[in-house]
Amino acid sequence: MFEPQDVMQPILKFPFRDMDESPCAEIFDEESNELYLSFDCNAVVEMKERNVDHPYTHRVLANSSVYSTKVIFSLVHSKIHDFLQAIAPLWSLSHKKSVLNKIDEERFLAPVLEPRHTDVFDASLLVDFRERPLYTKCKLVDRIVPLLKFPGAMMLTNLRFADPVESMSRDVASSRVYFQPAQINNIGDPVLNFEYTKVVGLHKRRHMLKQCGLEVLLDDRQSFFYSFRSMQDRDEIYVTMLQLNQTLQQNCTREMLFKWQHRQVSNFEYLSFLNDQAGRTTNDLTQTDRLDLTDPHTFRDLSKPVGALNADRLAYFQQRFHNMPSGMEAEGLPPPFLYGTHYSTPGYVLFYLVRMAPEYMLCLQNGKFDAPDRLFRSIADTYQSCLTNHADLKELIPAFYDTDSPHVCEWLQNTRNLDLGTTQTLARVGDVDLPPWADSAHDFVEKHREALECDYVSEHLHEWIDLIFGYKQQGAEALAANNLFYYLSYEGAVNLETVTDPVDRCSFEAQIQEFGQTPKLLFQSPHPARSQVGMDVSLAPMDVATPPPVLPSVSTRLISEEDLPEVVEQPPVASSSSSSSWGFKRPTLSSTFSGLTKNVSGFKASLRRRCMERSSWGWTFDHTTAAAMWDESLPHFLHSNLSKDMKTVFTTSDDGTFKISSSDDGVVRRSYTCAGTSCFVAAGCIHMTMLRLPGPVRCLDVSADEKYAFFGSADLYMFALETGRVGKLSLAHAAAVTGVCVVDDSKFVTCSLDGTIKVQSAMWKPSD
Repeated sequence: MFEPQDVMQPILKFPFRDMDESPCAEIFDEESNELYLSFDCNAVVEMKERNVDHPYTHRVLANSSVYSTKVIFSLVHSKIHDFLQAIAPLWSLSHKKSVLNKIDEERFLAPVLEPRHTDVFDASLLVDFRERPLYTKCKLVDRIVPLLKFPGAMMLTNLRFADPVESMSRDVASSRVYFQPAQINNIGDPVLNFEYTKVVGLHKRRHMLKQCGLEVLLDDRQSFFYSFRSMQDRDEIYVTMLQLNQTLQQNCTREMLFKWQHRQVSNFEYLSFLNDQAGRTTNDLTQTDRLDLTDPHTFRDLSKPVGALNADRLAYFQQRFHNMPSGMEAEGLPPPFLYGTHYSTPGYVLFYLVRMAPEYMLCLQNGKFDAPDRLFRSIADTYQSCLTNHADLKELIPAFYDTDSPHVCEWLQNTRNLDLGTTQTLARVGDVDLPPWADSAHDFVEKHREALECDYVSEHLHEWIDLIFGYKQQGAEALAANNLFYYLSYEGAVNLETVTDPVDRCSFEAQIQEFGQTPKLLFQSPHPARSQVGMDVSLAPMDVATPPPVLPSVSTRLISEEDLPEVVEQPPVASSSSSSSWGFKRPTLSSTFSGLTKNVSGFKASLRRRCMERSSWGWTFDHTTAAAMWDESLPHFLHSNLSKDMKTVFTTSDDGTFKISSSDDGVVRRSYTCAGTSCFVAAGCIHMTMLRLPGPVRCLDVSADEKYAFFGSADLYMFALETGRVGKLSLAHAAAVTGVCVVDDSKFVTCSLDGTIKVQSAMWKPSD
């Protein structure tokens, strides 16, 4: 990336994948022997030309009359050898023969990036030499901005005076909060800091549905959002900052409710407070010619969510809900839901703000604006889409009502002259088309604010609060109110701290980031109306994340006590890996099975049938009674291994299969068939893989760290449990491999029908 000092020139990005050779150092002036950074690149991406946010321009350099394929830079403040050493892994990563997933990329780059994430604070960055750090080491954090995060470290300081009198007479104006960005690149300030006295708000937040965020609000309306490595680190910083700044006042929900009912605060201020208390932050994204505010028909029904405003569309959502499989969470299926899209996704927010923050839209859309016909260009068209489109459930954002914002009109007017394109009707996309009752963009926002504060909204606002922040947000009440969203949008649906599989964790994080998050539950009982002064309301715990209740099955027959088999009760086995791939607790062994045999060899499955509808597990039941015993449908002798936590079963068989299944429910959740003798399993996961091999598989052993499984057939195979990679040693023996035993991290022993025993190395170099 090259950013010229002349803002009229575009920022240039040279992709590593378009460089056939790695960048190198060259000498072009023999007299000076100065080293230059040099590389050949086939393409370049231009951004922000003339300091205007526009869609990125991709140029092929071989056909360009402006650029040469040979690119040369002179480094002013860096040593060229250090620079080349830093970018070499990046070039290698972009030229991998196979496509790497996010987990593999992070593992490959870890040796380069981890040394740059330091918890050592640079004392030379202190503004006042009398400041003293309050911690021996920094707290590792990520600074969160819309669509991006910047890793770094946080430190708190305080002044120390030699004279006690001076110490008492001075305030904490020079005591500061420091954010030291990790030295991953040279973009941005070397350190960010602000004084404690500038802080007017301090709020615990959640990030990626985890209670690890902290938002700091300053008196100049700036906001800084940080995500900590753990909730303990966040709470420690939070308590310390409250102690250092005694002027911070934390308004409680009951106090603000009292002020709202007594009209000491407006509807907008009260909703802003509830959004704030529910953990919503701007940093974390996921007609007529007259407007009569005295006519109730002017307003939407605030007791219904957006998805339920249109009866025909709601009927479609309800029919789809009843057709979804239910009661199958243990099988890896999500619980039924009404709406597969959320009102709080990053895409919806940026849809409205494309004119005010085009750089975020370009980041979200990979360097492009959305298609002109899909952009925010008309209030009437947007309203019709929200009312009829099955994939559009947008709510309004605060910008519709914020008359005090310095950008009150910027999000409605194309003041930057952005090239947003032309629609299919050849209409140029510029300012947003306003309804006839709005004389201007400013008048449009003022009328929205006036409508929000009118008597009708004041009388019914509590109904909408129940949907977004209250007891109708989740569970049976949400279903009754037609307000049920996809389960991963609710706090507590999945605990990412207990998800040990990196592929599952990456999948959950991507879904949460892109789908959106339901606000934190604030009220457990109906919210009182503005006129119901003195009515009590039950507040939800602020720091305890409880999973939303799982709704009862829609189509599954309820089981009576007479149907249940007699099972000897045993204490459940605690394990951090007991969550299914959808984030729900799998049934424990003691609650679903009895009589599970866990032999390491000669394993014969004799698992008790589960008390629910028959599922396609690949098993054959001997009887039809609920308490019947059932056997594996595969009539072959099994070799097996059991993981240390007794949660995973590794099996091979004479039919040529290698399976990894969960002992909790006996299910192989995904199956993969390989045509050749080696392959890459795309979603290799320790709980969901089956590999079919030619010929019988006669032996199996698992490494002590449970990262690799070795099994023998005509050849010897190694299966990487973390990545799904399968390797083969074709010349392990002259005949079929009949036994394998892992000795340590570097050796394993094999035997064969040819009568030989060999010690094999981890590098696939056999030695007799």
